[in-house]
Amino acid sequence: MKLTESILKQLINEVLEEGMKTVSELPEDVYVKVFHNRRRITVMFSDRNGDRLREFDPKTSKESPVWGAVNFLEKDKRRPCDQSAVIAFTDVADGWGPLLYDIAMEVATMRSNGLAPDRFIVSDDAYSVWDYYLNKRADVQSHQLDDERNTLTPDEGDNCGQQSARDAGKDSYQKWNETPLSKRYTKEPTTIKALGKKLIWEL
Repeated sequence: MKLTESILKQLINEVLEEGMKTVSELPEDVYVKVFHNRRRITVMFSDRNGDRLREFDPKTSKESPVWGAVNFLEKDKRRPCDQSAVIAFTDVADGWGPLLYDIAMEVATMRSNGLAPDRFIVSDDAYSVWDYYLNKRADVQSHQLDDERNTLTPDEGDNCGQQSARDAGKDSYQKWNETPLSKRYTKEPTTIKALGKKLIWEL
């Protein structure tokens, strides 16, 4: 996607509307580290040495304004999921989750075939992020995944567990494939580039 001036303005408006934190809002002493964590890839906030920032500052026992991590599996062992990576675990300070999700999606696009939500359980906050990606982010592309029964296509390669999508569909009276959890998402590495020296890359 060519980033024209009109698209850039649209993205800025979307970010403002969403209220998500941006790279420019990162405190001077906060970095983003991307690394292998056992069988997962972790994208997390860290200090300049790459040490994880915790919810509570151990020196002051006060709550830290910026902390958290997004973890994802590069492949789902149960289903091919069109070769996309899949969210495994997320825990992030309020307002900072979408920034880490953006970076995780960009990493997953570079290394896999995009990023898909957790296939089993998705919190209300995380659902809102995926819904925003699907409906309001011009810089994010969505790609439909099939279920375990080849309901949408005869191709086995796009089959993916759809439990979280089915659960979300029941709550909203949608078909599972109409929910944002039924898809994989791709994104150009604009956020990674914007991080510059604030990125600690260990992949």
